[in-house]
Amino acid sequence: MLAAVLAACFAQQPYADAYSFAEREPRTPLERAIDAVLPCVVKVHGASGLATVQPYGSGVIVSEQGHVLALDQVMLQDGQTSVVLWDGSVHAAELLPPDEKLGVRMLKIDCGRPLPFLKPAADLSPPPGTIVFSVGNCFRLAEFSEKLSVTSGVLVARAKTGLRYRLQDVDYDGELWITDAMNNPGHGGGGLFTLDGKWIGLNAKVVTSRETNTHISAAIPVADLVPYIERWTLGKVAPPEPPAAPAARGWIGVKLFDHGSGQTSPPAYVERVVPGSPAALAGIKPDDLIVHVDGQPVRTCRQFHEAAAKLRPGQKVAITYKRGASVHKVELTLGEEKR
Repeated sequence: MLAAVLAACFAQQPYADAYSFAEREPRTPLERAIDAVLPCVVKVHGASGLATVQPYGSGVIVSEQGHVLALDQVMLQDGQTSVVLWDGSVHAAELLPPDEKLGVRMLKIDCGRPLPFLKPAADLSPPPGTIVFSVGNCFRLAEFSEKLSVTSGVLVARAKTGLRYRLQDVDYDGELWITDAMNNPGHGGGGLFTLDGKWIGLNAKVVTSRETNTHISAAIPVADLVPYIERWTLGKVAPPEPPAAPAARGWIGVKLFDHGSGQTSPPAYVERVVPGSPAALAGIKPDDLIVHVDGQPVRTCRQFHEAAAKLRPGQKVAITYKRGASVHKVELTLGEEKR
């Protein structure tokens, strides 16, 4: 309700005189790059009411018609979502269908004029060690025309990793940009850029590593977002693919002590190893505790089954397991699941 009231009261009203100090022209290449992208990153406000739900975040303008790309979060509710542009004007946002695989959602605003917007960088794969900067509404420090926050750092890696937001795992199977340009609360949905202003990623929410319990700043690579962006901004909809035959699943050859009840899933202890199976040939034995499958951390039987469901026959997979106090790592070639 508050977002709708703000949108009605302040739409189209600039707040150019909100600063108590005089603006100066950007002096360095980095300042010029930041100055160029700031009008394309916006503040997003939505619904809340829960202590664990932040009613604010960031978004990126991806078309001059007012398409805004943001993370698909609980706060985005019909009639309660607004977008604040760089000039301080507030606009009610229409929610378009999300991409559930990527965890993003397109918003649409109508402000009656063409808007500056970001285009995906032509070079979408800068190497690790590239210096970057991140733009977003850190801790909701910026209101109306106040400028967004910028953090800087380097790309650490592009990798798959086990991430979770509070107690909920991040449902994203692709690779993520891992960076030390800190994603603070409110940064989610903002942009990740190279020093020359190329847009290379959409900031994820504040997440922790499921494997190490450390905070990680990550971004979804823009290359993965292009099809979704073009669907709504250019009307490019991929033709439906014919139904594919169920893919054969890779066969490891272990049965786990999977006797949990309700929401509880026990650790991935091996109950039985099928004779002649890939696991048996690799030396895995009953009572071994599986802790990694193909680089993904495994803490429960459920996580083991989820990881195993993505494996295919003939694939080489590294499995790490504990036997007593010692840790072992083996590589095995998967067979085809027995039906």
